[in-house]
Amino acid sequence: MENQTAAYLPNPSPVILIVYQQESYQYCAVFVNQTRQQAEETFKQKYPFQPGEAYSVKEYENVESYSVTVDGNLLINGSYK
Repeated sequence: MENQTAAYLPNPSPVILIVYQQESYQYCAVFVNQTRQQAEETFKQKYPFQPGEAYSVKEYENVESYSVTVDGNLLINGSYK
């Protein structure tokens, strides 16, 4: 498991992780202090979707720090989620 640099939040916050797989690419986006609906709307504006394509959404609460892993998961507050 490889990790990116950790992000530390000033206050425990809700975090949304969206993972979108397109051919050989995987896009991971992390949204802090947004609702799931806000995060999905922003994500859809940034990434082109084709009919029938899907993405996964994971929601976390009370996050103080996180790192995105290569496999599209998060290390939350030092624990693999």
